[in-house]
Amino acid sequence: MPALFIKRVFAFCIDYMVILVYVVGLYLASTLLHSLNVDLSFESPFHQQLLGFFTLTLPVFLYFFLNEKYRSSTVGKRLMDLVIQKNVLEKKSNIFLRNLLKFLPWEIAHTGVYFLFYFDKHNQEIPIWLWFVLIVPQIVILIYLLSILFSKGKSSLYDLIANTKISLRSS
Repeated sequence: MPALFIKRVFAFCIDYMVILVYVVGLYLASTLLHSLNVDLSFESPFHQQLLGFFTLTLPVFLYFFLNEKYRSSTVGKRLMDLVIQKNVLEKKSNIFLRNLLKFLPWEIAHTGVYFLFYFDKHNQEIPIWLWFVLIVPQIVILIYLLSILFSKGKSSLYDLIANTKISLRSS
């Protein structure tokens, strides 16, 4: 297995731990609000989507985007001595597109989960379109992982589209 690929996997795991710390903070905050009788549940899956987007997806997206834009790497990438190549950083829109494509499947899957809970709660049959919304993001993520593996860690499909590459930090 290529060393750059393994470093990218470990960098992602480290970044995922940062995200998990944030998620635990969200859970604790929601538990506190619930104990104060603040009801954050919404009947509509659209309202749940908005709450989830603004409290989870957007902060995680900003963590990756802002770290990569201003520091050329996230915490995980820095610990694994990885950076987004400097010539790419001149075009900040590439970093935005890179992260948008990376997290779009995640957000689509969230949408599917919100609708799945909604249909289940109302004892309604799950429509066929919802299965596509739940399955397609998983396939896209698998393609992303395979593209990273086949490029030996240098780029994923979203890197290719955004014209970005990951490399080892120069000493």
